[in-house]
Amino acid sequence: MTLLPYQIRPVAPDDIPLLIAFRRAMFEDMGVRDTTALDAMDAACTEYFAEALPRGEFRAWVAVADNAVVASGGLVIYAVPPSVRNLSGRVGYIMSMYTLLKWRGQGIATAILQTILDHLRAQGVGMATLHASTAGRPIYEREGFEPSNEMRLRL
Repeated sequence: MTLLPYQIRPVAPDDIPLLIAFRRAMFEDMGVRDTTALDAMDAACTEYFAEALPRGEFRAWVAVADNAVVASGGLVIYAVPPSVRNLSGRVGYIMSMYTLLKWRGQGIATAILQTILDHLRAQGVGMATLHASTAGRPIYEREGFEPSNEMRLRL
């Protein structure tokens, strides 16, 4: 058995600053340069994670390597009316998937994603959704994610 150079673990409240830093880095990597908007997001996420994480409304996992967090992935489970494609009506929205540049290409994001998917299956959740960056899309496609017909309106 080969030992992986990283370990996946659930986040704890002490990890909130890391979750916020990684979420910001994710948006910066996707081209967001508005520091005022990023700072506002950081403040809003600080409040959100402080409330939602202890209540279990938001879950996340991190990868630790060389005694440091090198990647993260988050999850919110919500309910909608059941459908023919999702009889449970429960949906897992995967978010904040981010890996530090130095650690990319080593299967870490895939390991976090698989951890999240295993959690969803164990919880009886019938569907998983996410919004993929260009760089992340191949990871999700390898796990069986397909494009959908979702539409969006910003209010």
